[in-house]
Amino acid sequence: MTMDSNRIKMLAAVLTGVVVLVLGFLVGVEPQLSAASTASAQQDSVEQQNDTLRSGLASLETANSELSTLKGDLATLQSSVPSQASLSTFLTELDGLASASGTTITAFTSADAAAYAPVAPVADATTTDAGSSDETETASPSDPTTPVVPTAPQLVTDPQITTTNFSSIPITVSISGSYAQALDFLSRLQGGSRLFLVTTFASAGSSESGDTGSTPDQWTVGGLVYVLQDAAATQAAQAAETPTTTAEGTDGTSSDTAAGE
Repeated sequence: MTMDSNRIKMLAAVLTGVVVLVLGFLVGVEPQLSAASTASAQQDSVEQQNDTLRSGLASLETANSELSTLKGDLATLQSSVPSQASLSTFLTELDGLASASGTTITAFTSADAAAYAPVAPVADATTTDAGSSDETETASPSDPTTPVVPTAPQLVTDPQITTTNFSSIPITVSISGSYAQALDFLSRLQGGSRLFLVTTFASAGSSESGDTGSTPDQWTVGGLVYVLQDAAATQAAQAAETPTTTAEGTDGTSSDTAAGE
């Protein structure tokens, strides 16, 4: 009887120890393990965020190193197509171009600004009607009698450029000088800081021989400059602006500098 009692006590002690161990794990160890797992997951998340921030910082550092170049490019573009008519500035530039080319500006006029009109795509010039399709297909490209139809360049447009934020100003510049000097002026004009689209180049009593006699040849250059502004606002600026610099040549004559006249 005494032995059975001792066994029962021993079994109870063992069971009590097991219960204590289980309760100790559940109460003390398991929460710590759970907290450690949560902390590890949070650490991984923070590391990923840090990697993202490091990548963003590297991109910002790269962009910052290119900032001066981008500012220079922006200034060039703003000079090429300004947000104001700025005809006084353009006339000053023309003065310098004329001096560098050896020509003299005798007249400068500008018409009212016109709203930008988007250009519609041009149909492919190589497209033929059904009636001539067979003949086109059988024609040999190497046949010298077969006319070569040029391929029009692909039209490039930007939907951000519209009639409400873009306009053009027709410009006419008259110069005196030889043919070679006039061509030099034209080249400098097209390569100047202000975007200028040449639409006409004509002469009055001039020849392509480049005669450098006592009477200079007379040339007229017509074209368009552009403004990143709607036509109405540009016209108002033209009306209010009076160029402060006259295009004066070596002979002492001055051009008509009244904008819009």
